[in-house]
Amino acid sequence: MDPGRWTRLFYFFTMEIEQLKALAEPIVKEFDCDLVLLTFQKEKSDWVLRLMIEKCGSDPMVDSGVDVKLCTAVSRKFDELLEADNLIDKNYTLEVSSPGIERPLTCKKDYERFLGRKVKIRTREIINGKKRFTGTIENVDDLAVKVKSDSGKDVMIIQFDTISKANLLYDPKRL
Repeated sequence: MDPGRWTRLFYFFTMEIEQLKALAEPIVKEFDCDLVLLTFQKEKSDWVLRLMIEKCGSDPMVDSGVDVKLCTAVSRKFDELLEADNLIDKNYTLEVSSPGIERPLTCKKDYERFLGRKVKIRTREIINGKKRFTGTIENVDDLAVKVKSDSGKDVMIIQFDTISKANLLYDPKRL
């Protein structure tokens, strides 16, 4: 396959995700929730559109404020919009859920919100011989997050643009 086609497919897919987020966010806000993560990916023979939502200001260690009734209401409203405008030309399943206790961290705002919390971060690049880090968020600036290791000996500064995946870690001491 020619490299230009991959670039066009990536661009199309990225635009599709951004458009879906733009459509989902106002609906999620109607239910006093935040959109934590939206993914649209092929699994087995079908596409799955996933929305992770949580009540505004909730603490995932205590309760996300999301229950089956809320997920169903958001799902119905979003699905109506998608179906009415025939916005997705693929067979897909729509799933709406809570992000759970070990919720993903998807933007700078998440790191600021969870300052002092335990996290697990995976990077695209090797930093000091590692690609996986666990510790406590110590500081956040525009470009990076500062994470103190569980031992307290190491402090890592991890650039946001190198992070491939990050999430909170369950900490029974916070309950």
